[in-house]
Amino acid sequence: MDTSRLATSILSDRERLFARDFETFRPRLRGMLADKRVMVLGAGGSIGRATARILLECRPAATQLIDLSENNLAELTRQLRNAFPENAPEFDCWALDFTGEPFRALLEESRPDIILNFAAFKHVRSEKDQYTIAEMLRVNALGNRRLLDWCAAASDERRLFVISTDKAVNPVSCMGASKRLMERLLFSAAAAPEFSNVRITTTRFANVLFSDGSLPQSFLMRMEQGQPLAGPDDIERYFITPEEAGMLCLLAACHEVSGEILIPRMRPEDLMKFDEIARRLLELRGYGYHNYGTDTAAAFANHEADIAAGRYPCLFSPSSTSGEKGYEEFVEEGELELAEGEYQDISRLHSEPGISYAELCTRLDELQILCGSADALRGMDKAEMVAEVARLVPSFRHIETGRSLDRSI
Repeated sequence: MDTSRLATSILSDRERLFARDFETFRPRLRGMLADKRVMVLGAGGSIGRATARILLECRPAATQLIDLSENNLAELTRQLRNAFPENAPEFDCWALDFTGEPFRALLEESRPDIILNFAAFKHVRSEKDQYTIAEMLRVNALGNRRLLDWCAAASDERRLFVISTDKAVNPVSCMGASKRLMERLLFSAAAAPEFSNVRITTTRFANVLFSDGSLPQSFLMRMEQGQPLAGPDDIERYFITPEEAGMLCLLAACHEVSGEILIPRMRPEDLMKFDEIARRLLELRGYGYHNYGTDTAAAFANHEADIAAGRYPCLFSPSSTSGEKGYEEFVEEGELELAEGEYQDISRLHSEPGISYAELCTRLDELQILCGSADALRGMDKAEMVAEVARLVPSFRHIETGRSLDRSI
C-alpha cells in the first residue's frame, strides 16, 4: 500500500522536509552514484522501499536489494517496475538474512561501494521477554558488528550507512537501547584505524507516518475492517512522510564525514499526538471522531451504528505499555551539534562512543555467548536481560509497566 500521498495530506500544515537539501545535492548524488554499486539491506520495509525508489532515480551502476521477507521483495519489485515503466534502472533482489553466511558470500562476491542497512527490529513492542530482547540484540547490535567487520576486511573503500532512531537517545525501551548500542559500535569503528577504508554514517529521525507495523498504519487496517481505532492519547511524536525518510537516508548515506549523525531540524510545534493523527485521517475519510476512552465493550457494541452515523468509534487513553517515552528527542547530553553548514533542514551531530571498538567488541563477545545459548536464556528472566543491556548502554533507563502491546488492541 502506497501511503505517501495520504501522509503528505495529514502533514500538510508544515513545509515539506529535506526537498531543498535533496535538490541542492541531486547533481552531486547522481555524479557520485553513476559508477557505484549500491546494496540496500532491509529494502522491502517502508523506509527501504522509499529510499530504493529515490536511489534508482539517481541511476547507480548497479543496485542490489536484500530483504529477509520474500513477500516484501516481490511487492517491492512490482512497485519499482511500475514506477519506471520505460527505461527502468536495473536492480536485483535476494531474500537473505544480512547476519548470515550466505549474505556474507554475496557481499564478498559483489563488493558493493555503498551499503545502506535498514534491516532491524524497530518497534518498541518487540521487547516481550528475554527471548525477544536477545533476538533484537542479535540483529540490531551483533548483526551490525558482523557487517562492520566484513566491510573492514575488504581492501576497497566503502560507505556504510545504518539507520538509527530517535529512541536511541536516552533510551527507555530495549529496542532504543539496542539501537544506541549499535550507534556506539558505529562511532567507535569510525574512530578506529582498522576502519579507515569505511566511511560510516547514520541518521536518527522521526516516526514515518503509516510505516509497516506502525500504529497509524493500523488505523488504516482497522478502518478496512470497520473496527475501532485505538492508541495512546498522551504520547507526542514527530512524523515524516516515506518520501522525506528516503531523501534523508540517501543524503546521510552519501554524507562526506565519517562518524557523524544526521538529524532533522523539526520544531516543537511539529509534534503530534496519535489521536490527532486519527482525527485528521477520519476527517479526510469523511468521519467524525468519537472517543470511548477505555470502554472497549461500548466501542464494539456501538461501532456499526457509529460508523453508519458518520462518527468513527475510537479507544484513546493514556499509554500503559513498557518502554514508551512520552516525548521525542534527537540529541543526548554530551553530543556535539555541529555548526550549521551545507544543509537547510538537517543538523549534524558528533557523538563520542566513550569506548574503543576493541573494548566494546570484548563486551559484545559475552553478549554473543548469552544470546546464542538456549540454556542461558531459559535460565534468566526479562529483568536480568534488561540489566545486561544496561551494562552496555549507560544512558538506558528502562520503563517497565508489566504490560506489553500484545495485551492491547
